[in-house]
Amino acid sequence: MLYAVLPVYYTELGITGLQVGVLLAANRIVRLATNALAHRLSDIVPQRPLLLAAFVLGVLTTAAYVFTSLFSVLLVARLAWGLSWSFIRHYGVQSVMYDVPVSEAGWTMGLMNGISRAGSAAGLFGGALLVDLLGFSTGMLTLAVLSLPAVWLAGIGFRTFPASEPGAPTIAGSGLNWQGFTLGMVGPGLVMATLGASLGEYVTEDGWMSAATLTGALLAVRYVLDSVAAPWLGAVTDRLGLPVAASLFFGIGGLSLIVAAAGLVWWLFTAAVMLFFVAGTALQAGVAGTASMRRSAAYARYVTANDLGSALGPLLGWWLIDLYAEPGLALVAGGVAYLVNIPFTAAWRSSGTLGR
Repeated sequence: MLYAVLPVYYTELGITGLQVGVLLAANRIVRLATNALAHRLSDIVPQRPLLLAAFVLGVLTTAAYVFTSLFSVLLVARLAWGLSWSFIRHYGVQSVMYDVPVSEAGWTMGLMNGISRAGSAAGLFGGALLVDLLGFSTGMLTLAVLSLPAVWLAGIGFRTFPASEPGAPTIAGSGLNWQGFTLGMVGPGLVMATLGASLGEYVTEDGWMSAATLTGALLAVRYVLDSVAAPWLGAVTDRLGLPVAASLFFGIGGLSLIVAAAGLVWWLFTAAVMLFFVAGTALQAGVAGTASMRRSAAYARYVTANDLGSALGPLLGWWLIDLYAEPGLALVAGGVAYLVNIPFTAAWRSSGTLGR
């Protein structure tokens, strides 16, 4: 919801564009420390109570936005949500993936991501629409109430996992971590955190839909597509092997962002952004699925690299917007970052460090 709302409503909340970048990065910055904490506690504290506590805290951080729009309070809420998400993501992925064959890693991670994206779609479009209709605080309160069933569902579906398991697959991690960093910096960072600003160049408040709602709609379509296509795109990476699939999808995603940044016509902008989302879905399934095969400690390092990129992306994107008043520069930076990965991936392929 915040990705759709903050880039459009931040002036009404009394915060600056740079503060938007800080808020969208803060929950990822704190995870640079809390990801490792989630892994370490999984060995010494019962896992189910920790997961349930993380969900409860997540609901409370959402409700915190109801009471004030002060930047300091919003920042604390984002930090608390980052702590919650470290446990929710780590325990969720490890619970699902610990007994999955390596040959099905992309498919299974894609299926898990697809189910998750269905909820994200509802939050992005429905949340943005709620804010347009009811206001920021009331919209956040409604979203917090709707999140309560997640606590109960988490307790039902969770399976404990071995935090450290002898004989886990030995897949080199440095390349995966670098790819995770790039995926975090570009997708949720440079693109999603600034998409509302880019759409503001095309949409006026006189139109049939506000820029906030349209941003939410476009991001929601991305998650709907993820829900349907993620398992199949993950299966593509299983079949091709990660090096080949990563080179292909980094190329498609990078070129798509550069085309979108050109801002030639509305339909081309929309199509290019959607094609980037498809490429990102495939990469997230394949790369994260492969990383999860390396078990809890290695996965914690991978998601920390991903979160580092996600933390830097909004800051870089909004710094470019504030400095040059040109939202398209954030998309160009993301496209270049994707394309830079292609020669590195080719090198990993020749050295055999990324699976097949």
